[in-house]
Formats: sequence, C-alpha cells, structure tokens
Amino acid sequence: MVLLGARGNTLKQIEKVFHFGEVLTDTTQRARYPSEKCEEAGGVHSQFQALLAAVGEPSPGCFLTTANRLFGEITYPFFQQYLDSTKKFYRAELEAVDFKYTKEEAREKINFWVENETKGKIRDLFAAGSIDPSTVLVLVNAIYFKGKWAVEFKKEDTKETYFRLNKNERKTVQMMFREGYFKLAIIEEPKIKVIELPYFNNELSMLILLPEVVYEDFTGLEQLENTLTYEKLAEWTSLDKMQQLTVKVYLPQFKMDESYVLNKTLQEMGVMNVFDWGKADLSGISRKDGLVMSKAIHKSSVEVNEEGTEAVAATQVVAMPLSRPISYEFKADHPFLFFIRHNPTNTILFFGRYSSP
Repeated sequence: MVLLGARGNTLKQIEKVFHFGEVLTDTTQRARYPSEKCEEAGGVHSQFQALLAAVGEPSPGCFLTTANRLFGEITYPFFQQYLDSTKKFYRAELEAVDFKYTKEEAREKINFWVENETKGKIRDLFAAGSIDPSTVLVLVNAIYFKGKWAVEFKKEDTKETYFRLNKNERKTVQMMFREGYFKLAIIEEPKIKVIELPYFNNELSMLILLPEVVYEDFTGLEQLENTLTYEKLAEWTSLDKMQQLTVKVYLPQFKMDESYVLNKTLQEMGVMNVFDWGKADLSGISRKDGLVMSKAIHKSSVEVNEEGTEAVAATQVVAMPLSRPISYEFKADHPFLFFIRHNPTNTILFFGRYSSP
C-alpha cells in the first residue's frame, strides 16, 4: 500500500528491498503517471490483488484473517485515486484520524478496527501511550490463522516431556504424537529434516525445518538461519526432496502471539527514506509536504494443537500398505523454524521460529 504512493528514491528503496521490480509486468508503466497519480493496473499491485483473492477464499477447517490499513493524520489531504487504489488492490482504505489532538482516541480506533477484522483474536495492537501526537501515518498489518489438521493428533497421545533449548537447558512442554504418512526430506547440508503437515483440504500446510544438531550452548537453528535463502527453501521443499514416508511425528503444542515495530528492521534492510522527514517522498498519497511513515507495526497469532478431522483419517488408513514400511522419526523437541504455506499459490503466509516453550 505504501508502494502505491511512494515516488523517487523512496519508491526505489522499497522496490529493491522487496524485489518488487522483478515482478513488474511493465517496467515503464510508472512513467505514464504524474506525481499525484497512483499506478492503476498491472505490475506488482495486480499480482497482490490476485493473491489476496486466492488466499481469501473460504477453506473448510481453516480460519485465516488478514487486516491491512493505513491511518493518516486528519489534517493531511489524501488523493482520492490513492484511496481507490488501496481499496481495489489490497481491500484496504486509508482512514483519517486525529493524531495531533486526540491521539488516544485514534489509538483506540485503530485497535478496534484490528480487533473487528480479526474476529477478536488480535487486541490492543497499540498499547496506551504508544501513539505520538507528531504521528502522521501508521501502516497496520494483522493476520490470524488457526487450522484443523488433515489428520488429527489424538489428545490421549499428547504427553508432558522435555524441550531442549540446548544440551544443558530444557523446559517441559506438551508434546503431541502421531504416526502416519507425511512428506519428509532429509537434508545433509546443513543437517536438517523438513516435514509437511497438511491442514484440512490440503490447501494449507505447515512445513517445519528441524536442525539435527544440538550443541552445548545453542542449537543448529542459528546455522540453519544463516544458511537459509529463498532458493534453498525452494530446493529443500521441492518434489525431488520431499518423499511420502511413514513418520513418527513429535510436535509441541504452542501458541505464539507476537508484535513487532518494524521501523528499525526495514531501515537495516534498506528502506530508509520513507521514515525520514527530510527524504520521504510519498507524493502519490498527498500533495502536502512532510508526509512520512512514523510506524510500521506487525502482529500475528499462531496456534498449534491436536485439532483435526476424523473423516480424512479414515481415507488415509485405507491407503496404507499391508506390509509395515520403515518408520522415520521427526522429533521437534528442540528449536525449529516453521512456515505456513498456501499450496495453490505456493505463498508463504507465516514464517516463524519456535525456540522455547
């Protein structure tokens, strides 16, 4: 949404960091629009429009809610075309609020909107006192996901056991268990296992990257994170690597509610001008000088438990061979990476790390 209104070096920095320029279908398209105009069609915005439509389709057994909005200071005039474009491409609108004189009221309005969009699952995105009266623009993204497994983990198989933070430290955790057919990859360098756990209807899957090495003071998670690239991830989860095998899966129950102020992270990645009063060029949003992004907030909630569906389990049992095959073990009793993928579009919706109960 910010990209729609960014111009000059501000636009170039965002495109470079997120590689948006590589997916534009017409790289000369921006030249057709003067500074007060937004891109109307094509390029990355149309692709996001199609992606949001695809992932937004109702899926039995899965609850996925995303919320995106720009909140701008009421004294700034915003181009109507910008408002129309954010609504068209991102199902979002820019809402004017009074940060200058009623900042707490504005904060409550933002929090109410996010809570409403996420069906009450994400509350208090902004804590009391976190909105500054000099704020002129806030970008908000919230996403909540809860899915039913294609095949459930039986609650009676969940046991309390230890989760190893490293070789010397451990904490107790509720560990789920299931043995069945799963797609599994065993990677030699770095030494990791990758497993796919499908959700109901197989449109969404959780993929877990589990390092095999646990050191004295740390685990192989750091090495994995340093090695991980988009290309490596695509390779490790490719059809050539992932094999349908009988696997004993041990996975901890967990619920993660995380909130991040992304300003520093984005600046370190190279998105700097948009936060700088003297350099920000958001002239595609407003004619008025001084418009700058003051906060970029992200909050997410992910819950993993035993829930699944019995109906699909029956079909899975019928497909098992008569002779019992070799059973592999996938025991996530130490830190791992996980992501949730929308399979029809091969899009990663969540990417996270679980390092401690």
